[in-house]
Amino acid sequence: MKANVAWLIAGLLVLGGFSGAVAAGLAEKVKVEVDASERQPGMEPGMYVCAGGHLHIKGTVQNLADVPLGRIKVVGKAFDSAGKLLGTATVAAAKSTLKPGEKAPFDLEFVSVSGPRIQQVKKREITVVDAPPVAR
Repeated sequence: MKANVAWLIAGLLVLGGFSGAVAAGLAEKVKVEVDASERQPGMEPGMYVCAGGHLHIKGTVQNLADVPLGRIKVVGKAFDSAGKLLGTATVAAAKSTLKPGEKAPFDLEFVSVSGPRIQQVKKREITVVDAPPVAR
């Protein structure tokens, strides 16, 4: 009996690791685009400052996989000219499910990047960190 339970637990751990690996692989099948249509003076495309004074980056994610994806999680990093990290932000795309080819908007809010720090931002990185397949 104990051996059966041990095998069951081991199997669940393997499957859990496998599904995590699948989700990580699917994150590479998501295209990220920064919204270039709106531009605030003195800022890069897609960047703006909200009423609360925080830096934001707007964009879209597109599902390039051949399966529907669940809530896609995006992480952003803002750096100064020397490469020093000024702040990070994490957000889930606006749609809870994305069919193949579909797009969804995102809006990263960098709460720690406000005031004079906003003008220090010279580089940004945006990465998809989670793109789980939708259970069928």
